[in-house]
Amino acid sequence: MVYSPTVRPSENFNADDDARIIKEAMKGMGTKEAPIVAILACRCYKQREQIAQAYKRQFGRDLAEDLKKELGGELETLMMGLTYSYFEYLSHELDNAFKLFGTSEKVLNEILLSRNNSELHLLQETYAKTNHSSLEEDIRKGMKGDLEKLLVAVLSGSRNETGGVDTSKARVQAQDLYNAGEKKMGTNEAVFRQLFSHESLPQLLAIEKEYEAVSKKTLREAIQSELGGGFQKALIIILDVAKDKIEYYSDLAYNSMQGAGTDDKTLIRVILSRSELDLGDIKSKYLQKHGKTLDHSIERETSGPYKDAMLLLTRGSC
Repeated sequence: MVYSPTVRPSENFNADDDARIIKEAMKGMGTKEAPIVAILACRCYKQREQIAQAYKRQFGRDLAEDLKKELGGELETLMMGLTYSYFEYLSHELDNAFKLFGTSEKVLNEILLSRNNSELHLLQETYAKTNHSSLEEDIRKGMKGDLEKLLVAVLSGSRNETGGVDTSKARVQAQDLYNAGEKKMGTNEAVFRQLFSHESLPQLLAIEKEYEAVSKKTLREAIQSELGGGFQKALIIILDVAKDKIEYYSDLAYNSMQGAGTDDKTLIRVILSRSELDLGDIKSKYLQKHGKTLDHSIERETSGPYKDAMLLLTRGSC
């Protein structure tokens, strides 16, 4: 896989110097946010980890705890996120989602349904280390119905990840979905759940194509008319990821900045979690689809040191 990160290891890196600068910025009355942003948003995770170790070694204090005490708002959320590794960060976000009044289906769907089997395995390992229960246990406690069953099935890592497509099988599967939904009174959600949690993403696209031959609706339209709630949204996400995962993340960022007020938590999650992976590709897709740069949208929708940090992560221009 070819990656297109925007955040790369900083050259001439010195963890001790960075730790001292950050400590100096938090001395006295009022924290100087600019030096903290300039360092943490311009270092890869491995370097940020070394900075935290140097900070502990020099000052006997925990960097994350000091950042939480000295910062606030979206900047605090972003800087705290930068103190975690990739899977620690996702685990933290999931844990927060479970703590909300009525578990946030949106966050769980976004994180779990866009990861492959290997990522889900590592995510579960990390979650178990940082929490007092397993991810599956918390899903079973916090969710219910078809969405709970779908997420548990996806979490099991049983999705076929081979690249091949069986067109004949896809034709039969499309008919199965039609029979389970549009053709009958009431919907047999188990058929949708089984196919969407186990079949490979290329096979799901083949099923989607074949569905149009057996119905006057597209598969997406059928899902939207026959199903509801978080389960419906989950199946749409799986289809979107199957079609183009980069476009899925691009749309996630775009939609977080539409309407009244910005969904900063989602925007931060996209930028932070993809910055060392494929944010470069996400930016290209964003421009291609929405006719403006991701940088421009972030600059318009955010402000202050938070904006500066987000732009450093997005532009990779440290």
